[in-house]
Amino acid sequence: MAKIEMPRLVREMVKFGMVGGISLALDTTLMNVSHHFMHNAAGLLPVAVAIGYACGTVNGYFMNSRWTFRYQTKGQETKKLLQFATVSGVGFLLTELIVVSLFYKFGLNKNIGKLAFATPVVFFWNFSANKLWTFRRHPSPE
Repeated sequence: MAKIEMPRLVREMVKFGMVGGISLALDTTLMNVSHHFMHNAAGLLPVAVAIGYACGTVNGYFMNSRWTFRYQTKGQETKKLLQFATVSGVGFLLTELIVVSLFYKFGLNKNIGKLAFATPVVFFWNFSANKLWTFRRHPSPE
């Protein structure tokens, strides 16, 4: 297994968090706007969560691939986008499960559920999976 340099790891985690913050703001805004246009129907909350998450994911892929991990795709753009989408898909399922469960079972506000509970769990999942799989650096031949 390749040795991970702590300074790079810390730098990437901070950048990933910054990109995540921007993507989360976009995601949460679109979730709330779309749910508002759905007349805040409780049954449509999963759809609103999906709309916001999908837009945040697309933003996150482009910012993370180019800025956070500085990954050169060299003809692998589609493959990397699909890997990122797969990781994000698991993150989406975690988000749906957490936000919708807390809303329906405990009456917790959707924004509190998303920001206080889903976001920390999904942040660590997404960072780890993308670092180790999507944007993994292969050792240079010596």
